[in-house]
Amino acid sequence: MRMTPTFWTRLGLAAAALAAAAVALGASAPGAFASAPAPDPDSGAELIGAPAKAWTFDRWLRTKPLALKELRGKVVLLRWWTEGCHYCTTTLPVLDRVREREAANGLVVIGVFHPKPPRVVSDRHIIEVARQIGFTGPIAVDQSWSTLDRYWLDDNPKRNWTSVSFLIDRNGVIRWVHGGGEYHPSDDPRHASCDLQYRDFEKTLATVLAEKPTASR
Repeated sequence: MRMTPTFWTRLGLAAAALAAAAVALGASAPGAFASAPAPDPDSGAELIGAPAKAWTFDRWLRTKPLALKELRGKVVLLRWWTEGCHYCTTTLPVLDRVREREAANGLVVIGVFHPKPPRVVSDRHIIEVARQIGFTGPIAVDQSWSTLDRYWLDDNPKRNWTSVSFLIDRNGVIRWVHGGGEYHPSDDPRHASCDLQYRDFEKTLATVLAEKPTASR
């Protein structure tokens, strides 16, 4: 077979193309095989769909003691809060209005007070702080953080927040988690994330309230 100049030109072009492809592959390989970013420890996504754990609060204010098993058939929102927490001040009044709006539909909102640092705080003081914030619903006192640890902190030591929320459906299953901070409606661009998270909460709440509990086995 006669090797014409055209043949050698084509062969050279093919070799150059292969070399360029090899260089490109080598340059992109580290990115292609880079590990996926670590999940956000405060998302709580791994808890959604899991049965909610029984709680062991130290005491209750404004209500008789409530047990999770006794609330089966209700939708329960737990929101941990504390004194001097800006995020609690902006979120709790909103949740109190949701509580009043949806109480007839089976929603129970429990504000879980956890002192920072863990210590003894009088009932009178807790109630006064809640009044100033604008939360009038039932209060559970997690004085030693025992339930906060079991629900949130023990699962991941990298968690950054304690002002967390859990929405539990009528069957006792966790359906929505807010890993701390604030969520509330807002048209302020600085609070766009708060508004987005609140909309997500309202959407999930509507879904859960519309569901019927399954029969206990």
